[in-house]
Amino acid sequence: MREKELLVHTGFSSANRSEYVRIGIPCARGELPEPSGLAMVAPTGDERPVQAEALARWRDGSVKWLLLDFLADASPGGSSSYRLVRTTVPPPPPPDSPRVTAGERTWLVTTGAATFRIDAEVFRPFSGITAGGVELLAAEGALCLLELHDSGPVVPRVATIDLETAGPVRTTLRIKGTCSIASGSTDLHYTARLHFFAGSPWVVLEVTLRNCRRAEHPGGFWDLGDPGSLLIREFGFRFPLRPGLAEQVDCSPLPGASPVRADDPATGLLLYQESSGGANWQSPLHRNRHGHIPHTIRGFRLTAGEELLMAGGRATPFIRCGNADHGIAVGMPRFWQQFPRTLAADREAVTVGIFPRCYPDLHELQGGEQTTATLHLAATTDAADAVWLTAPFTVTAAPAVYRRAGVLPDLPADPANGGSLIDRFIAGPECILAKREEIDEYGWRNFGEVYADHEAVQHRGSEPFVSHYGNQYDLCAGMYRMAFATGMPLWGELAGDLARHLRDIDIYHTDRDREEYNHGLFWHTDHYVPAGLATHRSYSREQAQYRNRPSGGGGPGAEHCYTTGLLLHYLHSGDTACRDAVIELARWCLASLNGSRTLLATVHNALRYGRRLWRHNGSGTLPFPRYPLTRGTGNGVIACLDAFEAGGGRWFLEQAETLIRGALHPADDIAARNLLEAEDAWSYTVLLAAVAAYLEKKRELAECDEPFRYARACLLAYAEWMLKHEYPYLDKPEILEYPNETWPAQDLRKSVILFHASRHAAAEGRDAFREKAWFFYETARQELHRHPTSRLTRPVALMLQNGWVGARLMARTSLPEPLPAAVAADFGSPTPRLAFSSVLRRVATELGQALAQPSLARELAWLRPRLRNLRYTP
Repeated sequence: MREKELLVHTGFSSANRSEYVRIGIPCARGELPEPSGLAMVAPTGDERPVQAEALARWRDGSVKWLLLDFLADASPGGSSSYRLVRTTVPPPPPPDSPRVTAGERTWLVTTGAATFRIDAEVFRPFSGITAGGVELLAAEGALCLLELHDSGPVVPRVATIDLETAGPVRTTLRIKGTCSIASGSTDLHYTARLHFFAGSPWVVLEVTLRNCRRAEHPGGFWDLGDPGSLLIREFGFRFPLRPGLAEQVDCSPLPGASPVRADDPATGLLLYQESSGGANWQSPLHRNRHGHIPHTIRGFRLTAGEELLMAGGRATPFIRCGNADHGIAVGMPRFWQQFPRTLAADREAVTVGIFPRCYPDLHELQGGEQTTATLHLAATTDAADAVWLTAPFTVTAAPAVYRRAGVLPDLPADPANGGSLIDRFIAGPECILAKREEIDEYGWRNFGEVYADHEAVQHRGSEPFVSHYGNQYDLCAGMYRMAFATGMPLWGELAGDLARHLRDIDIYHTDRDREEYNHGLFWHTDHYVPAGLATHRSYSREQAQYRNRPSGGGGPGAEHCYTTGLLLHYLHSGDTACRDAVIELARWCLASLNGSRTLLATVHNALRYGRRLWRHNGSGTLPFPRYPLTRGTGNGVIACLDAFEAGGGRWFLEQAETLIRGALHPADDIAARNLLEAEDAWSYTVLLAAVAAYLEKKRELAECDEPFRYARACLLAYAEWMLKHEYPYLDKPEILEYPNETWPAQDLRKSVILFHASRHAAAEGRDAFREKAWFFYETARQELHRHPTSRLTRPVALMLQNGWVGARLMARTSLPEPLPAAVAADFGSPTPRLAFSSVLRRVATELGQALAQPSLARELAWLRPRLRNLRYTP
């Protein structure tokens, strides 16, 4: 294996300390048969043990993505270079590797520096912590503080404890359960992951609280205040200390600042972050279910009882309670960014407020929404040892690691060799970071989201225009690719923040709504109007004043399913929740494309088909493929490929093939599909780009079989048509509703399709495809330069997704080897055009299938009492 350079970034810290870090990196095919025999070479030259786990494998079984855990040291210079190497004699594992003992009522985890006791019946999360031979917690153990507005305190019961990871460096327990509400409801679920480290008193706790109810979304509106929401008065943890231990209480509100010590430990200290502290801290983004902004404090306050000790904008704190020899310190990464938050300590306990009681409003967790908080807790000897809690190390891999591995064939070009398209429009990731400030995109629900500033172009009011972008065109994946290409930590930080936001807020975590909504991905808020009270879901009742819309717009849909960023986040960080989300989204997207099997949904589809036929100029026929030639089908193909890569199984690859075969045929009458009607048909390019991605995956698997040949023939047939007929969108501005910068950014995808077609075409046709690809790229680049608005979020996302193709076309010597010419084959009849009688037969068939479903009985049970109450009014 070729050695791989990793950079550990220690931020502001110049303290002499060590910390465990984690990163996923790629390996070339055949480079690493198994994740063993490895060592991490520190800057000092000494070899250190490394825990390695294969997250994905190549076709030959060798490691494709490798998750690493190792111990790194602080460097006053801000970053240090480590090298991963193979060795015949790897360094021995740490002498104090975590040891887990499972018990019926209590689990024990020993790290050498501390012993943690975990209650197997009630989640608290610890019933005891021992360090240096001293018990730190009081006899009753820690306590989860959870109280609902309408049912009082809630007890989180433990359903399962699993040893998710067991390694010499890191061991992870996963705890899952439900919260016992007085009414007997099990609507509130939690998942907690506790990470323990060799020889360390440090534990990382990640806890997710989920509202499993469905949103009622009456009328298709998804506003705050929905009956499916849960209103939470308080959520957090209390760590009561052993009597006599709390002699000192220290809190450091800011990185690098000297801790503030309480004059009286009995009074203690409270650090409370109520808002972001930014210039727009009272942005309408923060309105609650009543339409009011509850914040009254700009930023944070540090108090001792009634005395104000310090006030400021943005806290990055830790708090510690104990004596000179023993104590407990707690920090929360992204503390101010995910407000409201509290850290408090006094003579009795250390308390962490995730949803603090002192906030001047209840905390609304919407139906199908979840929130995740991360706590760093350590048994420390003094406050100086707790400084790391304010700014944990980060680690990145050198760009050469990704390029040599070949796992991302469309990785953006090396900036040293001409840069990427995006660099010409924004100065760097700082520009995307700055977008957060425009509407104060902070708070536990909003942080990680990217402001949809392109929607505000026509806005003339003085109040900030609130609009959310979600993950349209997979901005998350684009930012990760830039992180891998440039090695800039901020690109990876932005991508990771967005991935976590998508995982928690934008995925609809429920089984209780419509089939095509459950576990789906919400899309960006409505175009060119403020989001209202819909937060990150479309639509809001308030938008009626801007649009003549009698009702809302439904919920999650396949046309807005983007999964690659979540996959890359899993491969980069080992976040298994994102791996599960990729597989879950692929299943949902397939269900959305295939349509509901319920009776009422089938009737709805029949009416929709009838409307399509009625609009078809009375010809009596219309194109009727199994799957539409749109981005929805393309997103489904990509989601299936990502789920296959995430370990979901071969079935997903087969489903991608089914989608392609159901939407395209090499002998299609392409002209009849009206693809030049840009407003209606532009997204066919998303599907063709997905077909190209499918072909890349099949080549990687060395499967040039019949499905490969079929998809290849489809791509070439449509690319040939594009070669002759496609044009830059802004050449015909009269047919566009908004002829703006988005259209040339969309043109970039045509260049991508033609570039891929050049790899599959016969030798005599390859140059024509490359020349046309260059034409669309260069035309798009010039048009984008002409629009000052090309720096806005939507065109930037499209450039991050597709802009890499320009550098590949320019560097002709680095073009991948072309494939052998396609062999002519008979793939049967093309996609049919169905007459009205055929449509009726299909609808009748689907109705018959629906009548055979068990869900029919449930629907009739719902419908029967409503029909009974109907009255005829002449």
